[in-house]
Amino acid sequence: MEKDHLYELLRKYKSGLCNAEEKAIVENWFLTLGEEPTEYSEDEIEHSLEEIWEAMPTNQIPVKKINWPLRVATIAAAIVVMLGVWTLLFVKTPSQTDCNCDEDIKPGTNTATLTLPNGKKIDLSDVKNGELAIDQGVKIIKQSDGQLLYQFNPDAVKTITPGQRDSVPALVLPGGSSSNPLSGLNSLTTPKGGQYHIALPDGTNVWLNAGSTLKFPSTFEGLAERRVLLIGEAYFEVSHVKSLFGMQKRARKMPFIVKTATQEVTVLGTHFNINSYPDEPDTKTTLLEGAVGITAPLLQKETTILKPEDQAVNNGAEIKVKKVDTDLAVAWIKGEFMFRNEDLQSIMRKVARWYNVEVIYENKDAGNEMFGGTISRYDKISRVLNALEGTSNIRFKVTGRKVFVTRL
Repeated sequence: MEKDHLYELLRKYKSGLCNAEEKAIVENWFLTLGEEPTEYSEDEIEHSLEEIWEAMPTNQIPVKKINWPLRVATIAAAIVVMLGVWTLLFVKTPSQTDCNCDEDIKPGTNTATLTLPNGKKIDLSDVKNGELAIDQGVKIIKQSDGQLLYQFNPDAVKTITPGQRDSVPALVLPGGSSSNPLSGLNSLTTPKGGQYHIALPDGTNVWLNAGSTLKFPSTFEGLAERRVLLIGEAYFEVSHVKSLFGMQKRARKMPFIVKTATQEVTVLGTHFNINSYPDEPDTKTTLLEGAVGITAPLLQKETTILKPEDQAVNNGAEIKVKKVDTDLAVAWIKGEFMFRNEDLQSIMRKVARWYNVEVIYENKDAGNEMFGGTISRYDKISRVLNALEGTSNIRFKVTGRKVFVTRL
Protein backbone atom coordinates (compact mmCIF):
# COMPACT_ATOMS: atom_id res chain seq x y z
CA MET A 1 0.00 0.00 0.00
CA GLU A 2 1.42 3.39 -0.91
CA LYS A 3 2.13 6.00 1.73
CA ASP A 4 -0.19 8.67 0.30
CA HIS A 5 -3.13 6.24 0.53
CA LEU A 6 -2.34 5.64 4.21
CA TYR A 7 -2.29 9.38 4.84
CA GLU A 8 -5.59 9.90 3.03
CA LEU A 9 -7.25 7.15 5.07
CA LEU A 10 -6.06 8.64 8.38
CA ARG A 11 -7.42 12.05 7.42
CA LYS A 12 -10.77 10.51 6.43
CA TYR A 13 -10.90 8.77 9.82
CA LYS A 14 -10.25 12.03 11.66
CA SER A 15 -13.03 13.75 9.67
CA GLY A 16 -15.50 10.93 10.31
CA LEU A 17 -15.76 10.08 6.60
CA CYS A 18 -14.57 6.46 6.71
CA ASN A 19 -16.97 3.66 5.84
CA ALA A 20 -17.18 0.58 8.09
CA GLU A 21 -14.35 -1.28 6.35
CA GLU A 22 -11.98 1.71 6.38
CA LYS A 23 -12.78 2.46 10.04
CA ALA A 24 -11.97 -1.14 11.00
CA ILE A 25 -8.63 -0.94 9.18
CA VAL A 26 -7.56 2.31 10.86
CA GLU A 27 -8.60 1.17 14.34
CA ASN A 28 -6.75 -2.10 13.80
CA TRP A 29 -3.61 -0.16 12.87
CA PHE A 30 -3.73 1.73 16.15
CA LEU A 31 -4.47 -1.49 18.01
CA THR A 32 -1.28 -3.07 16.67
CA LEU A 33 0.65 0.04 17.77
CA GLY A 34 -0.88 -0.09 21.26
CA GLU A 35 -2.55 3.31 20.85
CA GLU A 36 -6.07 4.69 20.94
CA PRO A 37 -7.41 6.39 17.75
CA THR A 38 -8.31 9.62 19.56
CA GLU A 39 -8.36 13.13 18.12
CA TYR A 40 -4.97 14.16 16.76
CA SER A 41 -3.33 17.05 14.95
CA GLU A 42 -1.77 17.13 11.49
CA ASP A 43 1.65 16.54 13.06
CA GLU A 44 0.28 13.58 15.00
CA ILE A 45 -1.25 12.18 11.81
CA GLU A 46 2.17 12.37 10.17
CA HIS A 47 3.80 10.72 13.20
CA SER A 48 1.19 7.93 13.24
CA LEU A 49 1.64 7.51 9.51
CA GLU A 50 5.37 6.93 9.94
CA GLU A 51 4.76 4.36 12.70
CA ILE A 52 2.18 2.48 10.66
CA TRP A 53 4.39 2.60 7.56
CA GLU A 54 7.35 1.16 9.47
CA ALA A 55 5.20 -1.45 11.22
CA MET A 56 3.93 -2.97 8.00
CA PRO A 57 5.93 -6.05 6.87
CA THR A 58 6.67 -4.48 3.51
CA ASN A 59 6.04 -1.07 1.98
CA GLN A 60 4.89 -2.65 -1.25
CA ILE A 61 2.24 -5.35 -0.88
CA PRO A 62 0.91 -7.43 -3.77
CA VAL A 63 -2.66 -7.09 -4.95
CA LYS A 64 -5.24 -9.82 -4.55
CA LYS A 65 -8.73 -10.13 -5.96
CA ILE A 66 -11.57 -9.93 -3.45
CA ASN A 67 -15.06 -11.34 -3.46
CA TRP A 68 -16.31 -11.02 0.11
CA PRO A 69 -19.86 -11.30 1.47
CA LEU A 70 -21.06 -7.81 2.32
CA ARG A 71 -21.62 -8.42 6.03
CA VAL A 72 -18.17 -9.88 6.76
CA ALA A 73 -16.16 -7.29 4.85
CA THR A 74 -15.34 -5.27 7.98
CA ILE A 75 -13.93 -8.24 9.90
CA ALA A 76 -12.06 -9.55 6.88
CA ALA A 77 -10.48 -6.16 6.26
CA ALA A 78 -9.07 -6.00 9.78
CA ILE A 79 -7.71 -9.56 9.54
CA VAL A 80 -5.90 -9.04 6.25
CA VAL A 81 -4.20 -5.89 7.56
CA MET A 82 -2.96 -7.84 10.59
CA LEU A 83 -1.52 -10.36 8.17
CA GLY A 84 0.18 -7.56 6.26
CA VAL A 85 -1.76 -8.15 3.07
CA TRP A 86 -3.71 -5.29 1.51
CA THR A 87 -6.60 -6.73 -0.46
CA LEU A 88 -9.29 -4.09 -0.05
CA LEU A 89 -7.65 -1.70 -2.52
CA PHE A 90 -5.95 -2.28 -5.83
CA VAL A 91 -2.30 -1.20 -5.37
CA LYS A 92 0.41 -1.25 -8.00
CA THR A 93 3.71 -2.85 -6.98
CA PRO A 94 7.11 -2.75 -8.72
CA SER A 95 6.76 -6.44 -9.63
CA GLN A 96 3.67 -5.72 -11.74
CA THR A 97 4.08 -5.06 -15.41
CA ASP A 98 3.17 -1.52 -16.49
CA CYS A 99 0.40 -1.43 -19.05
CA ASN A 100 1.50 -0.65 -22.59
CA CYS A 101 0.57 3.02 -22.93
CA ASP A 102 1.80 5.20 -25.79
CA GLU A 103 0.71 8.21 -23.72
CA ASP A 104 -0.98 8.20 -20.32
CA ILE A 105 -4.54 9.54 -20.07
CA LYS A 106 -5.66 11.85 -17.29
CA PRO A 107 -8.91 11.21 -15.36
CA GLY A 108 -12.11 13.14 -15.93
CA THR A 109 -12.83 16.57 -14.47
CA ASN A 110 -15.76 18.75 -13.40
CA THR A 111 -16.99 19.90 -16.78
CA ALA A 112 -20.37 20.20 -18.50
CA THR A 113 -22.34 22.22 -21.01
CA LEU A 114 -25.52 24.04 -20.03
CA THR A 115 -28.06 24.69 -22.79
CA LEU A 116 -30.69 27.29 -21.89
CA PRO A 117 -34.32 27.17 -23.11
CA ASN A 118 -33.49 29.85 -25.71
CA GLY A 119 -30.79 27.59 -27.21
CA LYS A 120 -27.79 29.44 -25.77
CA LYS A 121 -24.95 27.07 -24.81
CA ILE A 122 -22.58 27.77 -21.91
CA ASP A 123 -19.35 25.79 -21.45
CA LEU A 124 -19.15 25.54 -17.66
CA SER A 125 -15.46 24.61 -17.68
CA ASP A 126 -14.50 27.90 -19.35
CA VAL A 127 -17.00 30.41 -17.97
CA LYS A 128 -16.05 32.53 -14.96
CA ASN A 129 -17.75 32.21 -11.59
CA GLY A 130 -20.80 34.38 -10.96
CA GLU A 131 -24.15 35.02 -12.60
CA LEU A 132 -24.43 33.35 -16.01
CA ALA A 133 -28.00 34.15 -17.05
CA ILE A 134 -31.54 34.89 -15.87
CA ASP A 135 -34.47 32.77 -17.04
CA GLN A 136 -38.07 33.24 -15.86
CA GLY A 137 -36.79 35.39 -13.00
CA VAL A 138 -34.37 32.69 -11.83
CA LYS A 139 -30.67 33.53 -11.57
CA ILE A 140 -28.26 30.88 -12.90
CA ILE A 141 -25.01 31.13 -10.95
CA LYS A 142 -21.70 29.29 -11.13
CA GLN A 143 -20.24 29.18 -7.63
CA SER A 144 -16.58 29.23 -6.65
CA ASP A 145 -16.57 25.45 -6.02
CA GLY A 146 -17.83 24.86 -9.57
CA GLN A 147 -21.39 24.00 -8.53
CA LEU A 148 -24.21 25.30 -10.72
CA LEU A 149 -26.97 27.01 -8.71
CA TYR A 150 -30.46 27.99 -9.82
CA GLN A 151 -31.30 30.74 -7.32
CA PHE A 152 -34.99 31.22 -6.69
CA ASN A 153 -37.39 32.50 -4.01
CA PRO A 154 -36.35 30.53 -0.90
CA ASP A 155 -39.97 30.14 0.28
CA ALA A 156 -40.60 26.40 -0.07
CA VAL A 157 -44.42 26.76 -0.18
CA LYS A 158 -45.65 27.23 -3.75
CA THR A 159 -49.09 28.14 -5.07
CA ILE A 160 -50.64 26.05 -7.85
CA THR A 161 -53.36 27.24 -10.15
CA PRO A 162 -56.09 24.58 -10.51
CA GLY A 163 -55.52 22.66 -13.73
CA GLN A 164 -51.86 23.73 -13.92
CA ARG A 165 -49.73 21.27 -15.87
CA ASP A 166 -46.71 19.57 -14.34
CA SER A 167 -43.15 20.90 -14.19
CA VAL A 168 -42.30 19.67 -17.66
CA PRO A 169 -45.65 20.41 -19.31
CA ALA A 170 -45.95 17.66 -21.91
CA LEU A 171 -42.38 18.35 -22.95
CA VAL A 172 -40.89 14.97 -22.08
CA LEU A 173 -44.11 13.00 -22.38
CA PRO A 174 -45.75 11.42 -25.45
CA GLY A 175 -48.33 13.59 -27.16
CA GLY A 176 -46.83 16.92 -26.13
CA SER A 177 -48.37 19.90 -27.87
CA SER A 178 -45.09 21.71 -28.48
CA SER A 179 -43.63 21.49 -31.96
CA ASN A 180 -40.28 20.92 -30.26
CA PRO A 181 -40.93 18.35 -27.50
CA LEU A 182 -37.86 19.42 -25.55
CA SER A 183 -38.28 23.20 -25.82
CA GLY A 184 -38.61 25.21 -22.62
CA LEU A 185 -36.13 23.05 -20.70
CA ASN A 186 -32.59 23.58 -19.52
CA SER A 187 -30.20 20.80 -20.49
CA LEU A 188 -27.07 20.00 -18.49
CA THR A 189 -24.77 17.60 -20.36
CA THR A 190 -21.52 16.07 -19.17
CA PRO A 191 -19.18 14.70 -21.84
CA LYS A 192 -17.22 11.50 -21.49
CA GLY A 193 -14.52 12.45 -19.02
CA GLY A 194 -16.74 14.91 -17.16
CA GLN A 195 -19.04 15.16 -14.14
CA TYR A 196 -20.98 18.02 -12.54
CA HIS A 197 -22.93 19.07 -9.45
CA ILE A 198 -26.06 21.21 -9.76
CA ALA A 199 -28.58 22.62 -7.29
CA LEU A 200 -32.00 22.69 -8.95
CA PRO A 201 -34.54 25.51 -8.41
CA ASP A 202 -36.24 23.59 -5.56
CA GLY A 203 -32.99 23.02 -3.66
CA THR A 204 -32.54 19.43 -4.87
CA ASN A 205 -28.88 18.53 -5.38
CA VAL A 206 -27.91 16.39 -8.37
CA TRP A 207 -24.51 14.92 -9.20
CA LEU A 208 -24.31 14.04 -12.90
CA ASN A 209 -21.85 11.33 -13.94
CA ALA A 210 -19.83 11.23 -17.17
CA GLY A 211 -21.65 11.01 -20.50
CA SER A 212 -25.02 12.02 -19.03
CA THR A 213 -27.78 14.58 -19.62
CA LEU A 214 -30.31 16.12 -17.22
CA LYS A 215 -33.24 18.19 -18.56
CA PHE A 216 -35.26 20.39 -16.19
CA PRO A 217 -37.25 23.67 -16.09
CA SER A 218 -35.78 26.92 -14.79
CA THR A 219 -38.34 27.04 -11.98
CA PHE A 220 -40.93 24.78 -10.36
CA GLU A 221 -42.93 27.82 -9.25
CA GLY A 222 -46.70 27.33 -9.66
CA LEU A 223 -46.39 23.73 -10.86
CA ALA A 224 -48.10 20.61 -9.55
CA GLU A 225 -45.01 18.41 -9.58
CA ARG A 226 -41.28 18.51 -10.17
CA ARG A 227 -40.34 16.44 -13.21
CA VAL A 228 -36.89 16.02 -14.80
CA LEU A 229 -35.51 13.84 -17.59
CA LEU A 230 -32.32 11.78 -17.16
CA ILE A 231 -30.11 10.05 -19.71
CA GLY A 232 -27.08 8.35 -18.15
CA GLU A 233 -26.34 8.34 -14.42
CA ALA A 234 -27.06 10.74 -11.58
CA TYR A 235 -27.26 10.78 -7.80
CA PHE A 236 -30.14 12.79 -6.33
CA GLU A 237 -30.65 14.35 -2.92
CA VAL A 238 -34.24 15.54 -3.25
CA SER A 239 -35.49 18.38 -1.05
CA HIS A 240 -38.91 18.34 0.62
CA VAL A 241 -41.19 20.94 -0.96
CA LYS A 242 -44.83 21.67 -0.12
CA SER A 243 -47.37 23.26 -2.45
CA LEU A 244 -50.73 24.90 -1.86
CA PHE A 245 -53.22 22.95 -3.92
CA GLY A 246 -56.91 23.22 -4.81
CA MET A 247 -59.63 25.66 -3.84
CA GLN A 248 -58.91 25.20 -0.11
CA LYS A 249 -55.20 25.94 -0.65
CA ARG A 250 -54.23 22.89 1.36
CA ALA A 251 -50.52 22.19 1.69
CA ARG A 252 -49.28 18.93 0.23
CA LYS A 253 -45.88 17.46 -0.48
CA MET A 254 -44.79 18.13 -4.05
CA PRO A 255 -43.59 14.95 -5.81
CA PHE A 256 -40.28 14.84 -7.62
CA ILE A 257 -40.25 12.60 -10.72
CA VAL A 258 -37.22 11.38 -12.66
CA LYS A 259 -38.07 10.07 -16.12
CA THR A 260 -35.67 7.78 -17.99
CA ALA A 261 -36.07 5.87 -21.24
CA THR A 262 -37.73 2.87 -19.53
CA GLN A 263 -39.32 4.10 -16.30
CA GLU A 264 -40.31 6.91 -13.94
CA VAL A 265 -39.11 7.22 -10.34
CA THR A 266 -41.37 9.23 -8.02
CA VAL A 267 -40.15 10.57 -4.65
CA LEU A 268 -41.03 13.24 -2.10
CA GLY A 269 -37.63 13.78 -0.48
CA THR A 270 -34.90 11.16 -0.46
CA HIS A 271 -31.42 10.09 -1.61
CA PHE A 272 -31.03 7.71 -4.54
CA ASN A 273 -28.91 6.86 -7.58
CA ILE A 274 -30.13 6.05 -11.10
CA ASN A 275 -27.93 4.40 -13.71
CA SER A 276 -29.69 4.47 -17.08
CA TYR A 277 -26.92 4.61 -19.69
CA PRO A 278 -28.03 3.47 -23.14
CA ASP A 279 -25.06 1.08 -23.37
CA GLU A 280 -25.90 -0.66 -20.08
CA PRO A 281 -28.12 -3.78 -20.23
CA ASP A 282 -30.18 -2.68 -17.18
CA THR A 283 -31.51 0.49 -15.60
CA LYS A 284 -30.57 0.38 -11.92
CA THR A 285 -32.23 2.48 -9.22
CA THR A 286 -30.53 2.31 -5.81
CA LEU A 287 -32.13 3.83 -2.70
CA LEU A 288 -30.01 5.17 0.18
CA GLU A 289 -32.64 7.05 2.23
CA GLY A 290 -36.42 7.46 2.23
CA ALA A 291 -38.68 5.66 -0.22
CA VAL A 292 -39.33 5.78 -3.96
CA GLY A 293 -41.91 4.34 -6.33
CA ILE A 294 -40.98 3.07 -9.80
CA THR A 295 -43.50 2.87 -12.61
CA ALA A 296 -42.94 1.26 -15.99
CA PRO A 297 -46.33 1.00 -17.73
CA LEU A 298 -44.94 -1.07 -20.60
CA LEU A 299 -43.71 -3.74 -18.15
CA GLN A 300 -46.20 -3.82 -15.28
CA LYS A 301 -49.29 -2.11 -13.91
CA GLU A 302 -48.27 -1.94 -10.26
CA THR A 303 -45.71 0.44 -8.76
CA THR A 304 -42.47 -1.02 -7.42
CA ILE A 305 -41.68 0.43 -3.99
CA LEU A 306 -38.08 0.59 -2.77
CA LYS A 307 -36.83 0.77 0.80
CA PRO A 308 -33.33 1.84 1.89
CA GLU A 309 -30.59 -0.49 0.57
CA ASP A 310 -32.93 -1.78 -2.16
CA GLN A 311 -31.88 -1.77 -5.80
CA ALA A 312 -34.40 -2.14 -8.63
CA VAL A 313 -32.98 -3.71 -11.79
CA ASN A 314 -35.05 -3.00 -14.90
CA ASN A 315 -33.88 -5.20 -17.80
CA GLY A 316 -36.61 -4.08 -20.19
CA ALA A 317 -38.73 -7.18 -19.56
CA GLU A 318 -39.22 -7.01 -15.78
CA ILE A 319 -38.16 -5.15 -12.65
CA LYS A 320 -36.44 -7.14 -9.91
CA VAL A 321 -35.60 -5.79 -6.45
CA LYS A 322 -32.65 -6.93 -4.35
CA LYS A 323 -30.70 -5.80 -1.29
CA VAL A 324 -27.29 -4.31 -2.11
CA ASP A 325 -24.31 -2.53 -0.62
CA THR A 326 -25.23 1.05 -1.58
CA ASP A 327 -21.56 2.09 -1.43
CA LEU A 328 -21.07 0.29 -4.74
CA ALA A 329 -23.74 2.40 -6.47
CA VAL A 330 -22.46 5.76 -5.23
CA ALA A 331 -18.70 5.12 -5.16
CA TRP A 332 -18.32 7.43 -8.16
CA ILE A 333 -19.63 10.34 -6.08
CA LYS A 334 -16.76 9.72 -3.64
CA GLY A 335 -14.18 9.58 -6.44
CA GLU A 336 -13.81 5.82 -6.57
CA PHE A 337 -14.28 2.82 -8.82
CA MET A 338 -15.63 0.04 -6.58
CA PHE A 339 -16.23 -3.52 -7.80
CA ARG A 340 -17.60 -6.66 -6.18
CA ASN A 341 -17.46 -9.75 -8.38
CA GLU A 342 -17.97 -7.58 -11.48
CA ASP A 343 -17.08 -8.61 -15.02
CA LEU A 344 -14.43 -6.71 -16.97
CA GLN A 345 -16.87 -5.52 -19.65
CA SER A 346 -18.94 -3.71 -17.01
CA ILE A 347 -15.84 -2.23 -15.41
CA MET A 348 -14.43 -1.04 -18.72
CA ARG A 349 -17.69 0.69 -19.66
CA LYS A 350 -17.18 2.86 -16.57
CA VAL A 351 -13.52 3.40 -17.43
CA ALA A 352 -14.42 4.32 -21.02
CA ARG A 353 -16.90 6.98 -19.92
CA TRP A 354 -14.64 8.53 -17.29
CA TYR A 355 -11.41 8.59 -19.34
CA ASN A 356 -13.16 9.19 -22.68
CA VAL A 357 -11.65 6.16 -24.41
CA GLU A 358 -12.82 3.41 -26.75
CA VAL A 359 -12.36 -0.16 -25.49
CA ILE A 360 -11.56 -2.90 -28.04
CA TYR A 361 -11.48 -6.59 -27.03
CA GLU A 362 -9.01 -8.71 -28.97
CA ASN A 363 -10.27 -11.93 -27.35
CA LYS A 364 -13.96 -12.80 -27.26
CA ASP A 365 -13.82 -14.00 -23.65
CA ALA A 366 -11.52 -11.24 -22.31
CA GLY A 367 -14.46 -9.28 -20.96
CA ASN A 368 -15.72 -12.18 -18.84
CA GLU A 369 -12.95 -11.97 -16.24
CA MET A 370 -14.36 -11.14 -12.77
CA PHE A 371 -12.83 -8.54 -10.42
CA GLY A 372 -13.31 -7.04 -6.98
CA GLY A 373 -11.65 -4.07 -5.31
CA THR A 374 -11.49 -0.29 -5.11
CA ILE A 375 -9.30 2.29 -6.86
CA SER A 376 -9.37 6.07 -7.14
CA ARG A 377 -11.09 7.65 -10.14
CA TYR A 378 -8.56 10.47 -9.94
CA ASP A 379 -5.56 8.38 -10.93
CA LYS A 380 -4.35 8.33 -14.52
CA ILE A 381 -5.64 5.46 -16.63
CA SER A 382 -2.33 3.60 -16.45
CA ARG A 383 -2.74 3.06 -12.70
CA VAL A 384 -6.26 1.67 -13.15
CA LEU A 385 -5.15 -0.70 -15.89
CA ASN A 386 -2.04 -1.74 -13.95
CA ALA A 387 -4.25 -2.70 -11.01
CA LEU A 388 -6.44 -4.85 -13.24
CA GLU A 389 -3.43 -6.46 -14.89
CA GLY A 390 -1.85 -7.21 -11.53
CA THR A 391 -4.80 -9.35 -10.43
CA SER A 392 -5.42 -11.32 -13.62
CA ASN A 393 -4.03 -12.57 -16.94
CA ILE A 394 -5.57 -9.58 -18.73
CA ARG A 395 -3.25 -7.19 -20.56
CA PHE A 396 -3.97 -3.71 -21.94
CA LYS A 397 -2.45 -1.58 -24.67
CA VAL A 398 -3.34 2.11 -24.94
CA THR A 399 -2.96 3.79 -28.31
CA GLY A 400 -4.30 7.32 -28.46
CA ARG A 401 -7.83 7.12 -27.11
CA LYS A 402 -8.19 3.39 -27.75
CA VAL A 403 -7.65 0.69 -25.13
CA PHE A 404 -6.98 -2.81 -26.50
CA VAL A 405 -7.79 -5.70 -24.15
CA THR A 406 -6.13 -9.12 -24.48
CA ARG A 407 -6.44 -12.24 -22.39
CA LEU A 408 -3.23 -14.29 -22.17
